[in-house]
Amino acid sequence: MKQIVIYLSPYDLLRPRTNQVSDVRFAEGFSQNGIETHIIAPFVFRDDNISKQDLPAIYGLEADIKVHYLKTNYTSDINGYKSIIKITYLALKYLKELLKKSEFQNSTIFIVSRSAVILQPILFLKNSIANKTQKVITAYWAHDFKNNLLYKLAYLKSDHLLAPNSAIADDIQALLKSSKRNISITLNPVTKKQLVSPITKSEARNKINGLNKEQKLIVYTGKLGIDYDLEIKHILDAAKAIPTSKFLLTGGKPEAIQFWKNYCNELQIENVIFTGYVHDYSQIIFYQKAADILLSYYTKQGHNTRHNLPNKLCEYMVTGNPIITPNYPATRDLLNTNNCFFAEPEDSASLIKTIKEVLENEEKAKLIGQQALKDVQGITFENVTNRIFNTLKLNS
Repeated sequence: MKQIVIYLSPYDLLRPRTNQVSDVRFAEGFSQNGIETHIIAPFVFRDDNISKQDLPAIYGLEADIKVHYLKTNYTSDINGYKSIIKITYLALKYLKELLKKSEFQNSTIFIVSRSAVILQPILFLKNSIANKTQKVITAYWAHDFKNNLLYKLAYLKSDHLLAPNSAIADDIQALLKSSKRNISITLNPVTKKQLVSPITKSEARNKINGLNKEQKLIVYTGKLGIDYDLEIKHILDAAKAIPTSKFLLTGGKPEAIQFWKNYCNELQIENVIFTGYVHDYSQIIFYQKAADILLSYYTKQGHNTRHNLPNKLCEYMVTGNPIITPNYPATRDLLNTNNCFFAEPEDSASLIKTIKEVLENEEKAKLIGQQALKDVQGITFENVTNRIFNTLKLNS
């Protein structure tokens, strides 16, 4: 039978951010293995959307995936239970119509999603949405762990489970007890294209305004908001304590950028560059490549530090630049003392001490960064999805 992957995303793909990029590239991984791949996602009406035609270039895609947009009336981020329920209804309705098309007949349909809510009705209705010539196999990509009925049903009812790290997989297994499941660990991979990026560190640094060649550059690429502020405050504490280095932070809406600029002015922190939201995600690599140190210093505020594996960590590893991060359970499949520097969590003094250690030990920092680059070589979407798809086929 013909094999088709359909990925159901809860995110609006035309405003690329970390999770959107992860979903699109994960779907592309199946296509890179010669599998017809579709992604279904909500459309949000925004002035700053990228064009549908530009999506492959901005996401850095090398293989074809067919993107289907759900018609909504949303004009801003999709938040709240009512919104995700609406998206779930639209996705199920669209999926039923899609599977009626002739090109989907005589096929095994693999339906994958990171959303337990969107996947839920399909887990119970999969036999009724498929016709006699089709078989539906489901896979839940569990990016977090929750002990409630909705999530437990997703853990139990999905034909296969995926998890970014062993911490999530272990907690799912402990919750299910006698109902042990085979869970594939995905990590948060990178693309082959990222591994062979031709840009040099010098070229990347030349693209950054306000940076002189002698300054060391400490870079954070991630979320820059106002509500969850502890991570940024720790980083800005370090900027104030190390005024001879430049700190660069990407992301943030205009109001968030103004908030943090005011914060820096009040504390007389003058060595910080805020780029704002980077519309073209393919440009993020320039900031990461230009860095002397890359920071992933997230806190318990807004994160489950046992389960949350930042998407940017593998991207950081690709650069060969040294990484500083807390030693949380979520990252232990990926990071160790041979490929990164650990700072104590939620401790500005420890972060400052670790940054200074890296800056003062350039040879050690270089070796650590090169080990990270070596360790990430096999963690590509193509490799990971090939392994997963072979497991899915066994389950079919």
